[in-house]
Amino acid sequence: MARGVARAPSQNAYRGALGRTQTTGVHVAVTTGDLIPVQAHTTIDAVSDPELADRLLSDDPARALNMFRIDGGEPIRVSVPVLYHDPAAEILVLVLAEASCHRELDERIRIYERLRADDATIPAYVKDLPVVYGAAGLRAHLEKRADQALETVRRAELAHRETELERARSEVTLAKTELVRHVAELERARGELARERTEIERLRSEARNRVIAAAQQPADHQTVVTSAPSSQAERDTDLPTKPITKTAFEDLDANLSAMTNGASDDDDLKTGVVDALAIEDQADEEHAVGGDDEVMVEFDEEPTGATPGAAPATATSELAQTELVELPLDPPRDDWFEQAAQQEVSTFTVEHGVIRLALVVGDQLARGLGGPLDVRVLLHRAPSYPLIVLVLGPPAALRTPNVQQLATVMLDISSDHDRQVLVALVKRFELVIDIVVRRKRIRRVQLTAPLAENVGYILRGAEDHLRAIATEGELAPERARELVSGAGYDLLGSQHPEASEFRDDKLAQLETAQQVRRAISMARRFARPAREDYLVCTRGFSLPRWRELRRKVLERAVEWGIWMGPDLAQVAVSEGLARSRRDLIAKVDRGFETLRRHPTALDIDDEAAEDNAKAIAEEASALGVELPRPRTGTIASDAMSAVSGSIGGNTPARGFKQPKSVDELIAELDDRQLRVAAALELCERGEARAAAKVIAAVTKMSRAEAVRVLGMAVKFGDAAKQPLLEGLRSSKAFLRHGCALALALLRTEDGAQAVIELLLTEPTEIWREVARAIGQVGPTALLPLASTFGRRGESASPAMAERVAWAMAHVAVRGGKAAIETMARGQSVVAPVARHALDLHASAANDHIRVNPSPNGSQPGREVTVNRAFSRRFFEALEAGLPEAGAPGLVDLEASGPMEMLDEADLIDDDEAELDESDLIR
Repeated sequence: MARGVARAPSQNAYRGALGRTQTTGVHVAVTTGDLIPVQAHTTIDAVSDPELADRLLSDDPARALNMFRIDGGEPIRVSVPVLYHDPAAEILVLVLAEASCHRELDERIRIYERLRADDATIPAYVKDLPVVYGAAGLRAHLEKRADQALETVRRAELAHRETELERARSEVTLAKTELVRHVAELERARGELARERTEIERLRSEARNRVIAAAQQPADHQTVVTSAPSSQAERDTDLPTKPITKTAFEDLDANLSAMTNGASDDDDLKTGVVDALAIEDQADEEHAVGGDDEVMVEFDEEPTGATPGAAPATATSELAQTELVELPLDPPRDDWFEQAAQQEVSTFTVEHGVIRLALVVGDQLARGLGGPLDVRVLLHRAPSYPLIVLVLGPPAALRTPNVQQLATVMLDISSDHDRQVLVALVKRFELVIDIVVRRKRIRRVQLTAPLAENVGYILRGAEDHLRAIATEGELAPERARELVSGAGYDLLGSQHPEASEFRDDKLAQLETAQQVRRAISMARRFARPAREDYLVCTRGFSLPRWRELRRKVLERAVEWGIWMGPDLAQVAVSEGLARSRRDLIAKVDRGFETLRRHPTALDIDDEAAEDNAKAIAEEASALGVELPRPRTGTIASDAMSAVSGSIGGNTPARGFKQPKSVDELIAELDDRQLRVAAALELCERGEARAAAKVIAAVTKMSRAEAVRVLGMAVKFGDAAKQPLLEGLRSSKAFLRHGCALALALLRTEDGAQAVIELLLTEPTEIWREVARAIGQVGPTALLPLASTFGRRGESASPAMAERVAWAMAHVAVRGGKAAIETMARGQSVVAPVARHALDLHASAANDHIRVNPSPNGSQPGREVTVNRAFSRRFFEALEAGLPEAGAPGLVDLEASGPMEMLDEADLIDDDEAELDESDLIR
């Protein structure tokens, strides 16, 4: 069964009473001879009762369906026929015990008789009732159905690919035909140019003869030579009536010479045609807009400049991201375009996987759409609604920016039609665009851009924003459209604080060490989730391009030994630039020596070089890597990492000269100096037998050391569960905190239950982070959370209710809102708590937690901020081992940054001593 995914009955689902969860009374004989009545399940609705469905599929006697333990005796199975009904997948199966195979016909007859008496519509899948035996038979049947569904999807995809192939073949055939026609037109233009050249030579000779003749006439009879034609032959020509200058003749000769010398490129020939005819300067008549039968538009192919009052151009070298293919203006009959051209707004459609856009624009805007085009996809999180905006226009207008020359199309994620377009763009960002002016097509192009990943990123961001504001009950798409399309709105983010900070041209300049350091600083800045969101959603920068630039920066940093910091170091490892962090620091160390010997690249001063060497030495010491030589002539005492709580001078960490066995690493857990490095290495390897030893060693570590190890301990998987459960009983609050976060991410039933118990009993302020951890479990945590609170009965205090409400609010943010709304409408003891959780949903979406001031009022809520810092370090460590699990946690914590500010006293330092309960502020 899918967990954490909202499921609903299909449109054709059976809705009769027989398909809903039902029980029946059964008497069970015990060893004393007594008959004990029990309630056995006879029908299971897999959509409304997924937990019962899971039990029906289980062979485990401890949780299998219709297993009863009476008076502490052995489990007794009640073998009654059970109907398994999944209205979402349209499955109805009769499950019999293996010993009841002789009763199959009788049970079928009984079910069909009940169906005959039912007034509900009986779909085909109910009439064709299959029979299976036991949980194993049911699992096999469901797997077979799943395989059949996958095969259907594969066949549909194959048919779609065949359709795409046929479409591509048709396009190739059409392109060949168009090419033949184009070549014929070029040949005709070449002949016309030859005739025009001959005529110009003749007129030039005649004009020279008239000038000579006029010079030879007497002074009192001289005439004035003008450019007006002096003969009927001249008046019959198509030449202009204004003077032909020497420059015009020279330009014309140059163009004709280039073409007659064998120029074969289409673009060159077209340019020559335009230049040769440029002397006929009749733009006012030839480019004027015609009547209703013909639309003539003067395309503006000059570089787009800033209009008066426009925002200053962003200092960047972002190039056009698109590839354009011109398509014929007169395709076969197109019913969709005929309808779309009559509308006043731009329209999308998806035909056989091809996304088409009828872009309706005015005359002035169309002038800038005749040349190169670029595109951006942006997300504007308006207070009342999220809007996805597609922006099209000349590349220069997008970079300047100049919104007066840009066409915009807004997409609504709540619209099924718009969502279909967005989902198609996620697969491949390719558009066929018909530019429409006054209901006539003036241009048709196919546009392709590397923005498919951007659309997926933006789609998820829009959904998150929509969930966050939905709780306020005021969704106003029209108000958001008016805001975004209004005058003065910063459509392209040119006024954003980060607009001047990102320079992709600077990221590409990696010729010297100083340039690499600048690029690393920029890459580190925009690798943070909030600033990467700016790049994608506000700036529309291509995600593949950003990752390519970042990788090139990291490659050069490793090559020249410029330390990039822990965050980018993990990115470098994940992209294969090194096998591990230890391998990376060794490569960086060797690269820095290469840079020192480079004749031109080393352009940083001695102080900067010393700082880089010191950073490499500190990272190597923290990882337990022994460098082959001292980084500098003398290393200061503060350049070496010291084990937390050590007494006396600093002792260099012992290096790992060769890979050690698991047993050797476990033995080093008892060594104070090697403990952390050995624990991290064991977590990286994920050996199950080492899990208990590593987590036991965490109890001997400081807070800063423990958070690094517990974050990586999730890599042990189920083997870490039992040691983490024991860690919840620790007397140290930070150990309970870290174990709770790790158990929540393991998502086991008993682990989640233990975290819920900790939420209700935790005496310190870490309960707030435990509530957030329960949110990480997702909607599956709601049932045990409600059950645990309900069992408290009258002993449940208001403080417990507040904690449960916060946990439910965090679950609601992660997809459980619908289930909580159902709880809130009920009459149980949990209903008021669920209603309070819905009130807290908006605050939980922003990670906004109210804190109480400390008793002396000097440091309000310091304990909360310390715990928040601990959670941040936990997810940073987790991201190093499991990026797909750690990254979402860091994104959640990033949202709380502006709301909960840490001062220097709240930070967790690596040399912090071990803390116990007395260190916490009550």
